[in-house]
Amino acid sequence: MEDGNNASEQWRNRIASLEPVSTSLTTESQQAAPGVGMIETTFSPFHCLYNDALHFHTESRLKDHESRAEGSRYARAALTLYLDCASALVHQAAVELGRPELWPLVADPSRPLPLAEVWRILPSIVGEGPAGPFRPDQAPWPQFTEMIAMRLSWIYPGPPGQRKAYYKQSNLDGSFEVLLPHESQALSGPRPDQLVWPRTGLPRDPYALRPHHIDTARKVLDSAIEALDRRLYGALTRENRHRREPVRRVEPPKAGN
Repeated sequence: MEDGNNASEQWRNRIASLEPVSTSLTTESQQAAPGVGMIETTFSPFHCLYNDALHFHTESRLKDHESRAEGSRYARAALTLYLDCASALVHQAAVELGRPELWPLVADPSRPLPLAEVWRILPSIVGEGPAGPFRPDQAPWPQFTEMIAMRLSWIYPGPPGQRKAYYKQSNLDGSFEVLLPHESQALSGPRPDQLVWPRTGLPRDPYALRPHHIDTARKVLDSAIEALDRRLYGALTRENRHRREPVRRVEPPKAGN
């Protein structure tokens, strides 16, 4: 997956490679000043959000050396964007690749399906024949499903008893650090599964997220995309479809046309 740091340069390259394209603008349209034109593009939310996630992912590593709290803040932003782009990816694919009579079943925002369910049934919406095998008990699906559940736990936090977090205090100056699973038993603390999600090891406490957790989250997402692409026999990413953002220059009609 490409980094978002070169987005401006990529955009300039795209613009430089354009050929003028005439459109159906009416002759009544006001003529633009010499040298002024209009650019039309079709954006990919997946591409945009994934690159934003990469940016915050990188920033979380840089900030973590200065402040754990700042590193964690950028890590939360990155994780949120990675999961948002996971949603954009499959909903966009359903509309672009799915059968017209079926894609509204998974891509209608007025009747949203759980994200894990959309990932599971997308091949049935797209293909005429049987999809590639789906083995929900094999990686990356349990890990990916757990990440979705983690995000839902932030959006639907539940009662206070489900939001306990634990820290260890090792200095009398009042400073404290996140309690790690292997440290909990010695302090008569909670079970490890109350501190971290069992399949990914991501912390249940959002303040405990660190850059290395986002490394894990990105690997899980990338593996899930590859696995879904195999189920779709390559249609998901063929010719970079999920990232493609076509651009054209729109030229006003010449005088007298």
